[in-house]
Amino acid sequence: MFPFVLLFRKLRKKLEGAFYGAIASTFIVVIYGTVSEFYIENPFHASGIHSLFESLWWVVQTITTVGYGDVPIVSFWGKVNGMFIMLVGIGSLGILTASIGANLVEMNVAAKLGERRIRMKEHVIICNSEEGLTELIGEINSNGMDVVLVDSEDPKLQNVNYSFLKGKCSVERDLDLAGISKSSKIVVLPEKGIHDPSSADAKSILTSMVIRKARSDAYIVAELLKEENRDHALLVGVNEVVVKGSLSTLLLANAVTSPGVSKLMYELLRGEHGNRIREYTLDAKFRGKKCKDVYEELEREGDAVLAFKSEKELMIRPNKDTTMNWDAVIVIEPYKT
Repeated sequence: MFPFVLLFRKLRKKLEGAFYGAIASTFIVVIYGTVSEFYIENPFHASGIHSLFESLWWVVQTITTVGYGDVPIVSFWGKVNGMFIMLVGIGSLGILTASIGANLVEMNVAAKLGERRIRMKEHVIICNSEEGLTELIGEINSNGMDVVLVDSEDPKLQNVNYSFLKGKCSVERDLDLAGISKSSKIVVLPEKGIHDPSSADAKSILTSMVIRKARSDAYIVAELLKEENRDHALLVGVNEVVVKGSLSTLLLANAVTSPGVSKLMYELLRGEHGNRIREYTLDAKFRGKKCKDVYEELEREGDAVLAFKSEKELMIRPNKDTTMNWDAVIVIEPYKT
């Protein structure tokens, strides 16, 4: 397939320069042909051209090689002029249609190879793929968010919706193609093929640095393999760090010491039985008010407030008389269909 792709790209580049020239020449031929044939043929009673519209109709069907034959040209100079219109018009239109066709094929091939520019808004960019990716994308999809997966190879996941971009998140150009400027969040997963956990974490942290450079206000979530690398990731600007296996270990321990806690957490995160944990930006009207005001309003709507969050702090259900200075609230809410 690749020789075919390279051939088409070379053809497209050659036609690209002629594209606008073909548009201009086709337009000129249509205008010239319409006016000239009308003035040449109109005086002849047997001619089929006695209005500018009839002349335009004849020119269009001539350069498109349709040739219905319903508009006869009878004069000598009308036929000579018509031959000129045929030669120039068919050539110009041919280059134009070839350019359009080559661009359409190039776009289709690029989409299949994951090389096209992503045009989305508020989407989630996932860097690299790993075991459990299907479930991760499925959860993001269930919240109505689009996903762009950036990796060296498309894993061709089933039953989830995502767009694939062939590349690396450690390359700024690939981040630009993935639409980083309009994305909502970026998830950095450990890169495949790196067997040493410390090296894998180092690569994830480096990727996060490139992302932060490409977009200073990006919200970055990174999955690391070793707990001791958490502070390094936070230091370079990662907003949230999840250490692989640490949460499952804590849930397992709680399943032993406090039976039912792990099941509760799992069901709240999955939202399978009517309730789920969600984070929302707080309305500006709550700024400077007491926490009890937020509790009362949100709990009237059926939401149970768990915690408040700012960029640098997470406060689990503070005292009711505490003054609000957080940007977001985390709640347990009834599942809304």
